[in-house]
Amino acid sequence: MINNDWLFFAIPVFFLSVLVTGGCTSMGAITIPLDQLEKRYGSSEDKYLTYEGMRIRYRDEGRGPVLVLLHGVCSSLDTCDGGVELLDAFANRVGVNGFYLAGNSLGGYVAWNYALKYPRKVKKLILIDSVGYNQKLPWLLDFASSPGMRPLARSMMPRSMIYNAVKQVFGDKSKVSSKIQKRYFDFAMREGNRNAWVDIFIGMREQTKSAGLSRDIPNIKVPTLIMWGKKDEWIPYAHVELWKKDLSSASFITYDDAGHIPMEEIPERTAGDALKFLR
Repeated sequence: MINNDWLFFAIPVFFLSVLVTGGCTSMGAITIPLDQLEKRYGSSEDKYLTYEGMRIRYRDEGRGPVLVLLHGVCSSLDTCDGGVELLDAFANRVGVNGFYLAGNSLGGYVAWNYALKYPRKVKKLILIDSVGYNQKLPWLLDFASSPGMRPLARSMMPRSMIYNAVKQVFGDKSKVSSKIQKRYFDFAMREGNRNAWVDIFIGMREQTKSAGLSRDIPNIKVPTLIMWGKKDEWIPYAHVELWKKDLSSASFITYDDAGHIPMEEIPERTAGDALKFLR
């Protein structure tokens, strides 16, 4: 029989030994200044808005009706945050009163809850591999938010773990380039992000066990398209059947060869399907 006290002691010692031999960068114990991230990943279309101390990065591109895109946890604007109230404050600040709304993963959860609270503001809704039902957290989120690991995860997130997590969200692993992995890792290293991630993971750990998590899904009234990658390792493809049961009025499109983030993995196909629905 193994004493749990020894397990909690052994894990930090292991990470400490790897940190000494592998370096701060590989263990994700560094901080990348915001100005470096903006220089490395920013574009001329980037805009910034400050709301209650939060600096929100967004882009305003294209012409025609407004489509608001919400990415998921651990991700960034480059794959396509906050709660429903933050989304509404953002829309008001940029002068958007009615719009089409799409969200992936945790962004999907924010999107459908927003549509429930502000149905007159959402013309149509697209949910991509969306959080909606009780489930076990993906391994990285579960590990980093476990009571024994939380203090350490706030200080370091090993590059290898983040790289593996990026591979998990792709159905076709060959599409995971070192450039994509580096982007996810770099954003994780922004000052404050590890702390924020752990707080979000803790919240998700509680919420995904909540008996009322999916209770209001049948009350979604706006026209809805649900898109799903069949190779999703983070949110089970079986959840599609739950969505069909609770929101039978929705349209459904699934992708045999995609994982958790179809809009990044097969952008042309998902954009084409979305456009047909939005017209």
